[in-house]
Amino acid sequence: MNNGERKINRPFRWAMVGGGRNSQVGYKHRTGALRDNSSYQLVAGAFDIDPVQGKDFGTKIGVSPERCYATYQEMFKAEKEHPDGIEVVSIATPNGTHYTITKAALEAGLHVICEKPLFFTSDEGEEIKALAEEKQRIVGVTYGFSGNQMLHQMRAMIEKGVIGDIRVVDLQYTHGYNANDQAEKLSDAQKWRIDPKIAGPSFVLGDLSTHLLHVTNDYATYEISKLLCDRQSFVGTRFPLEDNAHVLMHYENGAVGTMWVSSINSGCTDGHRIRVVGSKASLEWWDSQSNELRYEVQGNRSRRW
Repeated sequence: MNNGERKINRPFRWAMVGGGRNSQVGYKHRTGALRDNSSYQLVAGAFDIDPVQGKDFGTKIGVSPERCYATYQEMFKAEKEHPDGIEVVSIATPNGTHYTITKAALEAGLHVICEKPLFFTSDEGEEIKALAEEKQRIVGVTYGFSGNQMLHQMRAMIEKGVIGDIRVVDLQYTHGYNANDQAEKLSDAQKWRIDPKIAGPSFVLGDLSTHLLHVTNDYATYEISKLLCDRQSFVGTRFPLEDNAHVLMHYENGAVGTMWVSSINSGCTDGHRIRVVGSKASLEWWDSQSNELRYEVQGNRSRRW
């Protein structure tokens, strides 16, 4: 529980790369930090690829003009010489930049909080892991849903054997905000998400399924041993990136799983669901009712935690 007490002697001096005025995720990082404002203080940033707009934005959220930088390279170099230089940086930039900026931040001696998906290849991940260990710095990924108290409750019940042996995992993370091509026509922040050179080899699989897999791998199941993926580009201009995908999974313990991720689920604003079926009972969580966990035992009334 976070009750606002100071846990450390002073806040970490924190900066952002990206996350400016047109960002879809920058505000989430800042509001998340404000919930624990005894731990982080935003003192610097390279907020936008347009340095004039980045400086204008930074000063309007309370960052000193001289610490609003044109590039992350300039910021890392200048802050290293600053008497109260930054100690941790959030990376809230398009996918294809995460590896390069994370590496530069570690080499500058900074802790890193990075947006997902972290990198494009396992080789990049292994390289960054080794560098973080060498520099004795933390690299964290923003899987915010994994901190939900009801998902922690789900994990505890599964670990205690309350639902028995896991048989089926049914996952969904869908919305309808990309049901047509208007989102990318109207939003610069959305355009890069359908550009393979920037977004990487996938759209909704990289953007949405990564949350589901992180939670279930940690809380609910064994590792995936086999999978079959069927993906579509229903809005043709997004090809070769998918805006809808269905995945069938086999887990090492014999359980099976299904996952539906989509940005073309028309009319849906929040379709994030996790259901785990065991030999004794089932558990189900919806993000739209994030403070509830449904516990269902065959022959009994459904219970809500």
